Amino acid sequence: MTTQAITVGPVERFALRFSRILSGGSFATFALCVLVFYETFVMIMTFAPIGSGAMGGFLEEFRIRCFQYEPKTGWMQWTSVATMIAEPLPLAGIIYFIWRAQIRELWQTRRRAVIPLAGGALLLVGLLGAGLAGVGNPEPPQKELPFPADTLRSALPMPAFKLTNQDGQTVTLADFKGRVTLVTAVYATCTTTCPMMLKGIRTVLDELTPAERAKLSVVAFSLSPETDTKELRTMITQAYHFDSAQFNFLNGQPDEMNALLNQLNIARTRDPKTGELVHSAMFILLDREGRIAYRLSLSQRESSWLITAVRTLLAEKSP
Repeated sequence: MTTQAITVGPVERFALRFSRILSGGSFATFALCVLVFYETFVMIMTFAPIGSGAMGGFLEEFRIRCFQYEPKTGWMQWTSVATMIAEPLPLAGIIYFIWRAQIRELWQTRRRAVIPLAGGALLLVGLLGAGLAGVGNPEPPQKELPFPADTLRSALPMPAFKLTNQDGQTVTLADFKGRVTLVTAVYATCTTTCPMMLKGIRTVLDELTPAERAKLSVVAFSLSPETDTKELRTMITQAYHFDSAQFNFLNGQPDEMNALLNQLNIARTRDPKTGELVHSAMFILLDREGRIAYRLSLSQRESSWLITAVRTLLAEKSP
């Protein structure tokens, strides 16, 4: 009786080798090294001082993209920081729990084998960091289109309102007569669009001269009147270093606020599963007569027009 040899194909050989890698301690050790180096990378990117040169620019760009970092104030979304730091920890725990015996055996019997695994993990994280550096230094942007002031200009009536600001003071539309007013709609616990809009306003205020700032008022209507308490609105005012004499975070009764937002065509809907409020991102500029002169979105092009639109209205002569 003859024994027939069993031929193993390339797919079977690959599957066999892959199963050996997974069942041994090499894969688990490599994965743990990747997570450790990733955590180290995130900690450096989060807490290392921003200096000058290419590295400083990379650190600043990383924090702006990932944590909504505000270079002028040093403010960051610390919830995002905590999430990025904490995310790998459960995965590392799971890997160690499943492969702890193999990891211990590798460390006790073949300790030198850990060196190339750690080196490969460090190389992988380094390549990831280099890739992020490339993303943070894109090609020079195309020439910005000029602000079409005359084309976009309107003179629509602004709905009247009587609401309460973060200091408990009653504020009406008539209070802004004779001043240029920048209007938006946000809510205090927003972690996505609203911080970008508030940063945009902060940037505009920082770019204006003191004389120009003195002629501008800012109004933020609450998108979540049920939850935007006086304390939360004060916290937002302070977080972005807004002057309470210039910045008014207004709220009122839910029916009253929702009616006003509808009149301004500010779309919003709440996700029933997450509770997150999805909304349009608009900047509305009022001229000195309290009329809606411009409506600009948060898009890259229109956001770049915001400072020009403000200065266009500030330069107009009072009637």
